[in-house]
Amino acid sequence: MDRVQKLTADPDYRRYLCVTAQYETERPFCRHDFNHLLDVARIAWILCLQRSIDIGQPVVYAAALLHDIGRFAQYEDKAVDHAAESARLAEPLLIKHGFAAAEISTILPAITAHRLPPEQVEDPFSAVLAEADDLSRRCFDCTAQKGCYKFDRMATAKGIRY
Repeated sequence: MDRVQKLTADPDYRRYLCVTAQYETERPFCRHDFNHLLDVARIAWILCLQRSIDIGQPVVYAAALLHDIGRFAQYEDKAVDHAAESARLAEPLLIKHGFAAAEISTILPAITAHRLPPEQVEDPFSAVLAEADDLSRRCFDCTAQKGCYKFDRMATAKGIRY
């Protein structure tokens, strides 16, 4: 996990999260902060263990901790897909911090697919990341349920009626 710790200490990584945080200061919905990223990492790791998906913990955590780093770009230009931008920004960080080409080829597609409903994602690890992203949301406890574009999908995905 040393590579993951170096990744999260990287000045570019921190800057991406800081810029997103500035855009989300007044956001009433789920935020794309480090707590969210860490929640997704933990849930994704548990799902991989439960489903016997043989991917190392550093790869799972790296994918989760990077999956929203491009979120700020979507605030700056609504035409930008933050998942694709996150993958684009993640690649040089992964290379810089010692992730192998095979690991990177597992991480980047998962980041790119994380906004899709998990059942629409073919690759098991990419589906896990998308599911973990959904499961990390605390919809039951959110004061912005009525205005949330994802609320109905989250409730349906979790099999819960709020």
